[in-house]
This record gives sequence, C-alpha cells and structure tokens, in this order.
Amino acid sequence: MSWHRNAARDLSIGPVDLMGREIARANGYSLLELERVGIDRAAARRLGIRVDPARTTSIGCNVMQLRAILEQDI
Repeated sequence: MSWHRNAARDLSIGPVDLMGREIARANGYSLLELERVGIDRAAARRLGIRVDPARTTSIGCNVMQLRAILEQDI
C-alpha cells in the first residue's frame, strides 16, 4: 500500500477507514484517534470535529490529520 506515503499531503480529505484492503471515507474520527491526540469527544465537538463512536480502529493518517487540525486552531 502506498497510500500512507501521501498521508501528510492529503490531510484535507477527512477521516478514512480501512475496509479490508480498501480505503473508504469514514463518517468521523474514532474515540481512540481522539485519545491519541489528547482530546475528548466534548472538545472535538467544540472544535467542529466529526466523531464516529462506532469506529473502534485508529489509523495513523487520521491521527496526523487531527494533529494538523489542532495545530491550526492553536
């Protein structure tokens, strides 16, 4: 898979999820991804970040996207 090489460049596409070997757009970021960047669901809501509580995975490019979003808001 070469998608991870372009993860930093493609920060604007929004959250993604893996469906087997395919990448699909996700409805929001998982709670685990939020935890890895140090924010909770309430803080994400205040910042306008979509959360999908049904997702249980954490994908590195989503964490990178969240970090970039938080850096822009600071």
